[in-house]
Amino acid sequence: MAKSLKNNYIRKVVIGVIILVFGAFMAILEWFPLPFSKDVWYNAIFNKTLQQISGIVAGVLFLQYLNVKLFKKPTKWLYLIPCLLIAVNNFQWWSYFSGLQRFVRTNALDYVIFIIYCLSVGMFEEFIFRGVLFSVLAGYFSKTKKGLIATFVVSSLLFGIAHLFNFNILQVLYTILTGGLFAFTLIKTKNLLCCGLVHAVYNICGLIMDSQASLGLGSGAIIFNVGTVLTMGIPAVIMVAFVLYSLIKYPEEERKTLYERLGVNEKTENTDNTEENQ
Repeated sequence: MAKSLKNNYIRKVVIGVIILVFGAFMAILEWFPLPFSKDVWYNAIFNKTLQQISGIVAGVLFLQYLNVKLFKKPTKWLYLIPCLLIAVNNFQWWSYFSGLQRFVRTNALDYVIFIIYCLSVGMFEEFIFRGVLFSVLAGYFSKTKKGLIATFVVSSLLFGIAHLFNFNILQVLYTILTGGLFAFTLIKTKNLLCCGLVHAVYNICGLIMDSQASLGLGSGAIIFNVGTVLTMGIPAVIMVAFVLYSLIKYPEEERKTLYERLGVNEKTENTDNTEENQ
């Protein structure tokens, strides 16, 4: 028994050290990017992708440390369809077909690199926000449907607040909504890779024409007229209503399965409630 505890302790220490190493590597790349290419775009996107991959490794190890099991077979995977449709709708269709946007980089390799970058960002952020943060909040709030809704709301708010560095309140507001979309994906599929996929598709469609971020493949202006509001706003409102309805009707058995995969111990709270009732 003592040997088992010692081995477990050593394992946790090793995992902790590896997490710190990869976390430090991410920070170093932020200040001292590696010179991959003379092309500014390639250099920027290669460094950003390497950062995210380092974060993914650290995230996976940390989830293992927390005993989170969100890599099992997805449940209710058909719910991915509406989530992916909303993600695809993040593309500025109205601006593009109005001729206000165009593709600048047309090399097939550029598209592959861009998609890999978006996948790495989506996976890393989901491991942190829907993996680590969501699990911690679920353990903090009550192990009931109300607690799940509180976890859903708070994790989405924190996801939006984390994007305050852009100093754009409008972006923060819709990032809160997208955080809710990704959290809903987790709640229904109980699989982090599904969340990462939806997040990646959302990033691909939203950043591919973003010349301001300097990592996109196109350029041009985004117009917020009636057409843009109708094509992007109406589906978003419908999805918000669908998510809220699904949360209200969320079955208790599904919640228990989700919390088991999140590594949340419900026995302790149930025992405490029993003792209080006595």
